[in-house]
Amino acid sequence: MTLFLLASLLSGPITAGTLSLSWDNDLMTGQDRGYTNGLRLSYLGKAAEKKRNCTTCSSAHARELLTPLPGIGATGNNHALAWSLRQLMITPQDIEARQPQYNDIPYTGYLSGGATLWSWNDRSITGYGVMAGVVGPDSLAEEAQKWVHGVTGSTDPKGWDNQLGTDWVGGIQAQHARQLFSSGTTDDLQHDVNWLAGARASNFVSNVQFGMGWRFGTNLPDNFISDYASLSSSMGMPGILDAPGPGWSVFVGALGEWVPYSYLEERSGRYQYDQAPVVGHAGIGASWHTQDVHFSVSLRTTTSQDATNKDPLSFGIVSLVWRL
Repeated sequence: MTLFLLASLLSGPITAGTLSLSWDNDLMTGQDRGYTNGLRLSYLGKAAEKKRNCTTCSSAHARELLTPLPGIGATGNNHALAWSLRQLMITPQDIEARQPQYNDIPYTGYLSGGATLWSWNDRSITGYGVMAGVVGPDSLAEEAQKWVHGVTGSTDPKGWDNQLGTDWVGGIQAQHARQLFSSGTTDDLQHDVNWLAGARASNFVSNVQFGMGWRFGTNLPDNFISDYASLSSSMGMPGILDAPGPGWSVFVGALGEWVPYSYLEERSGRYQYDQAPVVGHAGIGASWHTQDVHFSVSLRTTTSQDATNKDPLSFGIVSLVWRL
């Protein structure tokens, strides 16, 4: 299964479907420390059920391969593969210091590619995926951050020579979300409530998550996930452009995360980073959409990821999804 999905990531034809660009940055909340920047580019193919002669397409093959898993192959569901490229930049609070700051988090760059099969209808979304990537200079995080800071006139980060060394990372993940309640009609205000759960087994971060969200607006799309722009997966893409017409929404969500393993804690050496085993997340945002474009902006905050540093982590997220 892993080899098949990774092959699909490299060879899948981008001939239809949707593209998504999501950007995290803590400068949106007036700070520049810890998790400082993230970028994800994703492509979701057209659903296998909506393609003619799809007996040879990768989404149909993935659906048949994963049918034994819960939520896959259900009658009436759409199935499509999503391919993603994700880059993360993690820096200490003082980015002007050249020397290692062992009392803070180490400079860390992360770059990975992933493939996820999504199965969905207007009441539930299920996905199973794989990812593989690299930590260290080959992630190009140093070059990307210096370029962005140069363009924006921000402080030049001077400590990337101390970043964690090259290492290969990879893993698998599963996610499921379900709509609990909805009310309203397409010609009136609507709102819904949903829950989601997910698990990831990876040598970068392994976790289990559970959360709930509420959404309110007009002509709401079939994708009911309130956190459209999350960099951790492409869960916000299936059905996001399946709306009866242009509209808007506001949304809030909260999530709890258990983290039994963290690469930063295990591989940071002399750096004093102690991964908090339980992390809380909360977010609020707004979106605007047509039948071909979806744009959202949100603010996220978490409890401290570092058990030795009780300061919360906050950042902003911007997401754009458009139909090809």
